[in-house]
Amino acid sequence: MVAFWGRFFQRLLRSTVLLLCVLTSVFALLRAVPGGPFDGERELPPEATAALQAHYGTDKSFLRSYFRYVGRTVRGDLGPSFRQLGWSVNELLADKARASFELGAYAFLLAILLGVPWGCWAAFYPDKFFCRTSMSAATVLICIPSFALGPLLCQIFSLRLHWLRVMGWSGWRCKVLPTITLGLIQAAFLARLTRRSLACEFARPYVRTARAKGLSEGAIFWKHVFRNGIGPIIAYVGPICAALLSGTFAVENIFHIPGLGRLFIESIGNRDYGVVTGIVLLYSLLILICNFFADTLLAAIGPRSGSG
Repeated sequence: MVAFWGRFFQRLLRSTVLLLCVLTSVFALLRAVPGGPFDGERELPPEATAALQAHYGTDKSFLRSYFRYVGRTVRGDLGPSFRQLGWSVNELLADKARASFELGAYAFLLAILLGVPWGCWAAFYPDKFFCRTSMSAATVLICIPSFALGPLLCQIFSLRLHWLRVMGWSGWRCKVLPTITLGLIQAAFLARLTRRSLACEFARPYVRTARAKGLSEGAIFWKHVFRNGIGPIIAYVGPICAALLSGTFAVENIFHIPGLGRLFIESIGNRDYGVVTGIVLLYSLLILICNFFADTLLAAIGPRSGSG
């Protein structure tokens, strides 16, 4: 228990330092990019620009602005939006996060519920022609980016077959294609990872010993092979969450979903510093939480000896 809490506080400290590094990097990079949040097609009078800069605090030096922003962020206040008047960054994130998190959750469930059984089946029947073919298909899917898979699915299931809708986020017909676009690629990667991990376990000596004792293949698989080979699958929970969260940026723009991904891209174009920094911090925090959850689950399972 002492060792567990020691690792817990060590991870917490590393995560805090990493979040601070992310905040500093984004804050510095956004202000290094040419242009500003008050630039537009029509140039404002100097007095108006100066008044806006004074109101939002962008007229101060870099260090003063930075420490002011860090202090406000620690208190949970991400400040106002520079381009969407009357909205704070906290309100914008709360308004747009529901669609993004719902899409990410659906895609995560699809990746887990499809990828893990797919990989288990391929590992349990390695010599079946269909299993070998499915692993080849998984390799092809991994190589297809979401911004190419999404339009292809739209062309087939919406424009030709008229089964599903491709715009918005209201009703299940709007949610199927974005979920498949985001989750199918990760399901293919997870299937190959599961198959590789379980195939390594099938090749270990304890499996031959269990067969010599007369255990059925099903008992060997579930009591020994799957339990010993699940470690890499759990460890991939963090990276898969990171991939799904970052993947929403492209998918939300393809399917016109009113989520954080579209808000992020629009805010970059508008130089809305607070919104961009807030979204990056939110996603970084979620990824760190997912990685911490995966590490904790692996520690709870404990190392397997290979004997099952």
